[in-house]
Amino acid sequence: MASRARIDKMSAEVVDTNPYSRLMALQRMGIVKDYERIRDFSVMIVGVGGVGSVAAEMLTRCGIGKLLLYDYDKVELANMNRLFYQPHQAGLSKVEAAADTL
Repeated sequence: MASRARIDKMSAEVVDTNPYSRLMALQRMGIVKDYERIRDFSVMIVGVGGVGSVAAEMLTRCGIGKLLLYDYDKVELANMNRLFYQPHQAGLSKVEAAADTL
């Protein structure tokens, strides 16, 4: 299972070291009360192909706390044009390749 270092505090200050700081603007504008709560949520994605791989990427970029990915398929060069995987990942399970990429 892949794991990344967790940012201790989601700051609203826009800085290069905090990839979530621009999203915190939603909190400053009053659109979201506590954006940091997104880290408490888990999301399961069944199928990490054309749509699921992009959804996983966007949820990761938003700072979701935990992603559970399920797909029985393998990455194939034939469908590389619609996936976010890379050619060197051909043959890997889509879940393994997604964990690598995310």
